[in-house]
Amino acid sequence: MNVFNPIVHIEAATIILILALLSLKLKLLDRGGILASIPIGYVIYVFGGVDYFILLLVFYLTSGAATKLRVRRIGKDVFDKDSIRGWRNVVANGAAAAIISLLNIAGFNRGRITAAYLGAVGTAFADTLATEIGLLYPGEPRLITNMKRVLKGTPGAVSPYGYLGGTGALLILILSSMAVRAMDLRLAVATMVSGILGMTVDSVLGATIQSKYRCVICGKLTESRVHCGKAAEIVDGISIIDTHMVNLISTILGALIAYLIASA
Repeated sequence: MNVFNPIVHIEAATIILILALLSLKLKLLDRGGILASIPIGYVIYVFGGVDYFILLLVFYLTSGAATKLRVRRIGKDVFDKDSIRGWRNVVANGAAAAIISLLNIAGFNRGRITAAYLGAVGTAFADTLATEIGLLYPGEPRLITNMKRVLKGTPGAVSPYGYLGGTGALLILILSSMAVRAMDLRLAVATMVSGILGMTVDSVLGATIQSKYRCVICGKLTESRVHCGKAAEIVDGISIIDTHMVNLISTILGALIAYLIASA
């Protein structure tokens, strides 16, 4: 395998270093996010291959552009949504994909592993664009569990823009997979179905068990444990289940769904 080729390791290190510097310059990631992205990107490049890495890059750059667009249009102070991603966000969205890439050295069926990889990346991609594009929705979104109107950015909130954004992300991923010859009809179906289900599960978990806080200083609702320099009080959900844990759970489920579809 390429994992034993030193040239592949040199390529991976060089490309990832260049991307890390560009990400820092363009303010796509903070320093913690850069440090977390290096091992994840390296593992995917070396153990998954260039095609896996390109698909990850498509997700990363498209999501970064969507975030920049959202911040330019409505600002960054929307339920404290990230404008520059940190290490928790990177790990939550990339850890499952990196672990799946490692399975390529264990003799598993490449097609099924690729399906799981696309399920994980597709879920993260769909959820991210659903959030970013959904925040541009001119009306009030609705909570997925009871369809009541809620504030923009509320965990579990859904809108037509959000689902269009998520579906668009999956179409971009499928077309990109075709371009690198990592796609067939079964994988396309697995990617689309797992991505939509994965981002829906993310919304359900966000509405039900994800922790939500209220700032004790300004009274603002937030996803952050600390706000205005003080520990915020939890008002709903389970304290250990934050937005990043929800993302991680969803990407794992997305991978499992895609793997099962590809195995049927």
